Amino acid sequence: MDKPAHREDSLAALGPELERPAPSGSTVVFGENAPAPRADPPPRAPRGEKPRPPSPARPPEPQPRGGKAIDLMTGGAMDLDAPAVPETRIISWEAPPGRMDPVRRVHRPNRPEGTAAGPAPGRTFIAKPPPPAAPLVGAAETRENPIVVPEPAPASDTEPEVFRQLRERPLDTATYEQLADFFDTRGDAPRAVLMREIVEALAGRETPAPRLQRPPLTGDERAGLRHPGLRTASGELLACAGIALCRLFPAQGRAADASEPLRAVAGPGAPAVLDALHTSARILAMNLPELVLADDDGPPFTAVHTDKPRLLVGRAAIRQPLPAAELRFHAGRALLSLSPDLLALRALKGAQLLRALALLSTVLKDPKDSSADARLVRASLSPRALERTLELLEPGTRDFNASALADAARDSANRAGLVACGGVGPAVTVIRSRRSQDSELVELLRFAASERYLALRDASR
Repeated sequence: MDKPAHREDSLAALGPELERPAPSGSTVVFGENAPAPRADPPPRAPRGEKPRPPSPARPPEPQPRGGKAIDLMTGGAMDLDAPAVPETRIISWEAPPGRMDPVRRVHRPNRPEGTAAGPAPGRTFIAKPPPPAAPLVGAAETRENPIVVPEPAPASDTEPEVFRQLRERPLDTATYEQLADFFDTRGDAPRAVLMREIVEALAGRETPAPRLQRPPLTGDERAGLRHPGLRTASGELLACAGIALCRLFPAQGRAADASEPLRAVAGPGAPAVLDALHTSARILAMNLPELVLADDDGPPFTAVHTDKPRLLVGRAAIRQPLPAAELRFHAGRALLSLSPDLLALRALKGAQLLRALALLSTVLKDPKDSSADARLVRASLSPRALERTLELLEPGTRDFNASALADAARDSANRAGLVACGGVGPAVTVIRSRRSQDSELVELLRFAASERYLALRDASR
């Protein structure tokens, strides 16, 4: 119980020594100007004895006047007789997140507050310094390094008038010529060359046969050939279950009865046909299916599904060789049509496709169904594809538009043919020879003038 009183007596024994200010921590005192050390506290009384009364404190010895020291922060001399940094105080400080000790700051009336340990108030550690003022033209200009004042960039919402004209008249040759001139003025040679190639194709002029030296497409590049109309829930549903739908309604008639394999000695055009198929398969990075000669002339290539996917080769292409680029266009179209979604849309008729989707829905909703159709569907789909098909069944059939999906499948096949043939001219020639609607040609040219095709085209240059 006597310890607190003893502590108070000990502190009182120091007397005015506690009230005498110590030199600032930012000064160095040397020589005879050093202040006298503080008096040591009296020793504690032994345990069990009463503490002795404190002796009267000695008055502090007078210090010599006129002591000088050097301030380490300012580098200037300071008077030791002045009050010991009366303006020193603890100020709220800003610092990066983390554990840090408070910082003592020196307040100076004519300078902003702050220390080397932290920035001044009003500016956080993440604040960027103010940008330097732009120099005046000619202020720092030299003969070796002149200052170039950049021209103001055009507004981002402005668009050349020729772009609007192209959207309104996608088959106008003059519009593509203006686009070529526009890209020439910008120094964009690849786009200018492409626009002039479209002009030549629309005008029907003969162009040099394109040379294919590009590497095979990657999976992402091949997926990019699909029309946006197939990148929907309905399109993904067909991509998952397309083979099962085709097996529910396999090809019938002469397409199913054809069994003669394609050989190089089948006719004068057989070697060119085989070369076009192998070249297109290499470019599109796809495997060739079974190649069978059709019983009639028909188109050069037709994708069908009997018990498995196959390509039927028309007799006309075997008897009379076609230009190599046009053959590659046909081959590219047929090879991409072997994809599950395109095969279901191009090999099945509209009524067959809707009936197959109804059977698929019935099978997936009844796991105990043991009918022949149910066994066929489950055998055609992997467990993962079966699970994904069940998830897509409701959203994929809600707004199912078979006609729009069929057009998207046709346009996707034309894109693959364009990449396989290597030029816009052969693709336009084939589409016009089929007397197709203008909408099919417009979709092909829209893809031919796109950034996606330009990237695929530059890879072959």
